[in-house]
Amino acid sequence: MNILFTTHQGELAGATFSIFYLAHGLAEKGHNVHVVCRRDVLLWKKLETEPNVTLHNLKISNYLNFQFCFRLKDIIRKNNITILNAQGGKDRNLVILAKWLFGLSCKIVFTRRQRPRDEPWIKRWFHTRGTSKIVMISNGLKEIFIKKGYNSQHLHVIHNGVPDDLTTQLKVDKIEGIKNQLGLGDNIIIGCVSRKKSQEQLIEAFKFLPDGYAGLFVGISENEIAQHLRNSIVHPMRFTGIVSHEEAMHYLKLMDVNVLPSYLDGFGLVLVESMLMKVPIIGSNFGGIPDIIQNGENGFLFENGHPKELADKILQITNNNTLKEQFVSKGHNDAQQKFSVRKMVNEYELFFESLLAK
Repeated sequence: MNILFTTHQGELAGATFSIFYLAHGLAEKGHNVHVVCRRDVLLWKKLETEPNVTLHNLKISNYLNFQFCFRLKDIIRKNNITILNAQGGKDRNLVILAKWLFGLSCKIVFTRRQRPRDEPWIKRWFHTRGTSKIVMISNGLKEIFIKKGYNSQHLHVIHNGVPDDLTTQLKVDKIEGIKNQLGLGDNIIIGCVSRKKSQEQLIEAFKFLPDGYAGLFVGISENEIAQHLRNSIVHPMRFTGIVSHEEAMHYLKLMDVNVLPSYLDGFGLVLVESMLMKVPIIGSNFGGIPDIIQNGENGFLFENGHPKELADKILQITNNNTLKEQFVSKGHNDAQQKFSVRKMVNEYELFFESLLAK
């Protein structure tokens, strides 16, 4: 297959790594993979040395960027693209516009990763009419789209995946160095690895935790949450700001529990990374997070807006080694069996082939 991925994003985010894993995996299987993104983003840097992957430097400035449509038309025709998978918000609209303007014959598929905003019916019609299918990264996200008015038959679920060799990239001496640098001693470390996603819920939960617990927030700075820190929080708190993915994984390995308190996530890739690295997890009962966490089996779910419930579940894990080991064992197995990059790539390959067969 000749496959084209487009995104106007590509910076440090879970979506960027998912696109990288997908492009790399399909290229490894012998498909001709093309990627449209900006030259100055992380995705370009990760893919520029990949064999069988061709990069196209295109900037998408707005939702009516006709120059992008002309350039896209040339890329599709020159490389005989048969499947186009649009991954970003701005490019989703433009790839349909380009197909209709120039009568392009390639199949268009969207991948949606977060809950939709309140979209007018004309946008839902445009996206449904202009695509062969829309991929949802979780069943939970699919249900949200259906409630927003999308036809369930037009939505197809493929979960994100994490590479099996993630843990082999960790360096023990670096983990120890970070631990000493943090200066948290023997504290039980409750962490969150994410850009800004309602971390104040975890901050509030610390009010219900005893001494000896510390917070580690990877991906945000103290300034982003300073107001909540002033509200009688006495526990040690550490903030890393934005760090590389490789460095974030080293911080993650230090955590006794990793919490994702989100109102946004269509999946929650960092939760799968945690499971693969044998770190117990808690996530909010929202979107695609319940696709990953089976409450009480491989982790805990909590209801958004209930910090006391979150604190209680943190204490259950940290005070019960049997439960903790159950979560670690089941989570590690689920990460390998249900949410591997290998499985994700195979499912996309079969899905694309089925669309072309029609």
